[in-house]
Amino acid sequence: MAFVTEQELREQWQEGKVTRFEFPAGTRFSPAAQDFISQWKLEVYVGGELISQPWPRVAHYSEGGLPYLANKWKNVQERS
Repeated sequence: MAFVTEQELREQWQEGKVTRFEFPAGTRFSPAAQDFISQWKLEVYVGGELISQPWPRVAHYSEGGLPYLANKWKNVQERS
């Protein structure tokens, strides 16, 4: 059984190599790793099952678009 820490998740995530984390069945996460998953709304699968909450898709700046809230704010500004 593997035990994953926040630091391990952070290193993979910051390098941009991973957008979806997949771990073998029985993998456990430290409390800090669980907080990191929730905070950054990461897609995490253990043994093929999604263990993180399904989050709404938000565009990232690197994808050539503004995040949802930035678009919403822009729309509000135009109406004022």
